[in-house]
Amino acid sequence: MKKLVILSVLLGLLAACSSNQSPSENSTTKTTNNSSVAQNTSTKQESNKQSSSKESQTKASEEKTPDGAFQELTKAYPDVKMPRKLPRDESLFLNIAAVGNQDKLSVLYYNLPQALVMNHHSLNQATPFASFKKTTYDTVGKAKAAVGYQYDDGGQKVDLGHSIAGYQQSGTGSTYLSWKEGNWSLLVRASNVLGQEPVTTAKEVVNYLEEAFLPIPKSVGQIIIDLTASNQEANTITWQEDKVVYTVSHEDPLPALEMAVSME
Repeated sequence: MKKLVILSVLLGLLAACSSNQSPSENSTTKTTNNSSVAQNTSTKQESNKQSSSKESQTKASEEKTPDGAFQELTKAYPDVKMPRKLPRDESLFLNIAAVGNQDKLSVLYYNLPQALVMNHHSLNQATPFASFKKTTYDTVGKAKAAVGYQYDDGGQKVDLGHSIAGYQQSGTGSTYLSWKEGNWSLLVRASNVLGQEPVTTAKEVVNYLEEAFLPIPKSVGQIIIDLTASNQEANTITWQEDKVVYTVSHEDPLPALEMAVSME
């Protein structure tokens, strides 16, 4: 009889233990499920971050190149001599639009708050500060004619320093000052209406060219500095090398000369 009572008690205790363990197992199952949900959420968030990062990288690559616009230009036209120095506001980004091939190339340079890939469509609405051209002609004669060489030693003689004499003449509303240096002919145009005078600029050019060396024309070169203009073609330097004619221009006179001097 005692054995039966003891057995009954033991069975009761086992039943109670089994009943107490069920909530713990359920809790463990719930915790596992919650952990799985958290992992899925974390995976989705990480995937969204990666997707957003890829979109940002793609957008950045459309707007800015790692090497810069100038590196893009030289890689696209590795055999073309071109200016290596582009005087400008260094706080802004150099941007470039270029069209052509190794024989005939036109380049426009822009100074903008944002760096863009070469030939970005938004450059169509921007204003360039400088330009470069290379043109190959069929004959040396055609190339020479394309330079537009002009020199006039008439008018008032002006001492420009360094044993160089210029010749000044006045026309309709303008004053022109011409002189020669080697195979180069140089001309400064000033506006009488705006109260400009060409001598000061001419002397600055002469002084600069005493220290810097322009390319040697084969056979002629022409420099025109137009003080009456303010666009990227206001100051133009053109010269011939056999069948090839090079032209660099800049909105300011001395920077245009610096561009030509840096040709390589």
